[in-house]
Amino acid sequence: MRRWFWGVLLIVGCLLGFSAACCSAAEKSQEIRLRLIPTSSTAFTNAIPHTVTFDAEVEGAEKLTLRVYNPEGEIAGFRTQKQVQSGERAVRAAGYALRAGQTRKEDLNVFFKSDTAAGTWRVEITATGTKKKPVTASLAVEIRPPDPLELGQLEETHALLRGTEGSAVPAEEGKIRFVAQDPADPTFVQDYWLSKKYDLRESANQKCSRAVFSMALSYLGIDCTPVRMSEMLWGEDILSTFDPVCEKLGGVERVTGDLETLWAAYEAGEASPVLLHFTYDGGMHALLVAGRDREKPELFYCVTSGQPVNTSEWPDGLTRDHVIPILIERGEIGQWIQSPLLKRYHKGRIDEIWQWKRTDTP
Repeated sequence: MRRWFWGVLLIVGCLLGFSAACCSAAEKSQEIRLRLIPTSSTAFTNAIPHTVTFDAEVEGAEKLTLRVYNPEGEIAGFRTQKQVQSGERAVRAAGYALRAGQTRKEDLNVFFKSDTAAGTWRVEITATGTKKKPVTASLAVEIRPPDPLELGQLEETHALLRGTEGSAVPAEEGKIRFVAQDPADPTFVQDYWLSKKYDLRESANQKCSRAVFSMALSYLGIDCTPVRMSEMLWGEDILSTFDPVCEKLGGVERVTGDLETLWAAYEAGEASPVLLHFTYDGGMHALLVAGRDREKPELFYCVTSGQPVNTSEWPDGLTRDHVIPILIERGEIGQWIQSPLLKRYHKGRIDEIWQWKRTDTP
């Protein structure tokens, strides 16, 4: 009888223990897990707009709620990239429903406009589910004022230029034959824009890409002025990619890509400097990216065929300098540029990135 009694107690105890273990496992499976993974930079200046993007790894949740807190720790109004594109007003929270069993929410983002207050902002996600304890995760976003402008490699970029005195010079491989657009500019060479058949002097101010293309070709040792392009193709206006010019010249082709990839080819001596075309409020322009700062790699030294800038406060600077500093954090189509000395170009959007390479050399 006693054996039977203790046997029953043992069985009951095991059942109760198993039940408790099952309950514990069930409760554990109901816990929400959340982790945020940034997919863009979370530290930048407030000189231009930025979008912070991130993914959320999540388990056991039904909804995510996005909020933003300013450096004072106060909840702040914000917009996502989609809300910016659709012109919606700022919100104080954005909700995202999750499908049953969904474990990842990708491309969550917050847009920070230019001149956003400097300091540490907090992007916060709260994951919730029915009868579950909410879980919160956050990302710190460090925003700082623009860094002081230091131009340490002006001399090196100036050394690449030939013909800035306003007289015609032949193309020389490894050098950039400067081509100005503005007939009123003392560096303007009319022979580059005028021939017996074509006179492009009046329209030169609208042909920045052609001027940059000519300069890029000169670096490859190819002598092709803007007016020569018209003579080759029998027309004043030609296709803006200049591919027909490359076909006529032979042995040279256009290459597209992001700035880092093309810059690496230029730096390795495999291709020309890089054409960067962008649109800005009131117009568009093209620059030839020819130099890069060693201390600040997002700072590029660009040759402009148009409006010069004053760099006289820096070593080797000029009061009328056709080498213009441009800051580029992401050298991709659709991204902003920073132009600290020529404000009209500031916050221009990149829409073309090209370079050219020889195909007729070993």
